[in-house]
Amino acid sequence: MHKPYQPLPWIFLFGLCCCFFLMGCYPHQEYRESKLTFHKEVAKIHLAEGRFQDALKELQRGMGEKSCDLESQLFYKCDPEVYNLMGVIYLNLKDWKKAEESLSRALKIDPNFSEAYNNLGLLFLLQGKYQTAISYFEKAIANPLYTNAHSAKTNMAQAYYLLGDKEKALEILIGLLREKSDYPDALLKLGEIYLNERDLNSAEFYFKQALKLDRNLAEARYYLGEVFLLQGRTELAREIWESLLLTQPNSPWSNKARERIFFLERIKQSKGNKP
Repeated sequence: MHKPYQPLPWIFLFGLCCCFFLMGCYPHQEYRESKLTFHKEVAKIHLAEGRFQDALKELQRGMGEKSCDLESQLFYKCDPEVYNLMGVIYLNLKDWKKAEESLSRALKIDPNFSEAYNNLGLLFLLQGKYQTAISYFEKAIANPLYTNAHSAKTNMAQAYYLLGDKEKALEILIGLLREKSDYPDALLKLGEIYLNERDLNSAEFYFKQALKLDRNLAEARYYLGEVFLLQGRTELAREIWESLLLTQPNSPWSNKARERIFFLERIKQSKGNKP
């Protein structure tokens, strides 16, 4: 004897509808995540090449019209790295307000995102708010899983030096080199401090050590030329600045090198015109 037809319980129907809905949503969400990842990687390339507006446009294409909204659960747009990259771009464009907004959004999404703390510290460092900068560098370094802590330590040393605490800055940098002897940025920062203090022998040593680790470190090459100039070794200064023009002609440091070579030419001409 057949049982009469009974309608399916409403809760079962609701669950079935949800399944179909989710089956349709997941591929769409995966596509959006994939699209955002693609644009993010292209933006990183533009950023490394100094094409900041192009990098920003790529991120905006990946995000679409709407940004991350934690309340509406648009998690595919809530990638803290995207907002961190935006913050770095705005830092380079010297748009401090938008940089802070982007980096703060990254930390709202992920409160443990140490790279965003480091970049916020750098933002305040560039604005001359050294004590605030140090507090953010400390937050970045406090995370034992932060793989870029050496960058935050180098930035923190710079903040202490600009506050007038040279000993603390040197302590941080020398301690960092004990942990990571092959980190050229720490050597570069030591060279800058000693150049600023007119300890030219120490400055020369650290700039040369940095260049041994990374021959393309344009900043170290430029400042080594400054050391040679202050030592009266003008031909060596010219040579290293000219080498910078050959290897990295579009670098901002090459533009500075051109100015210094022009300065040397003016000195040479003025000496030649003397009776």
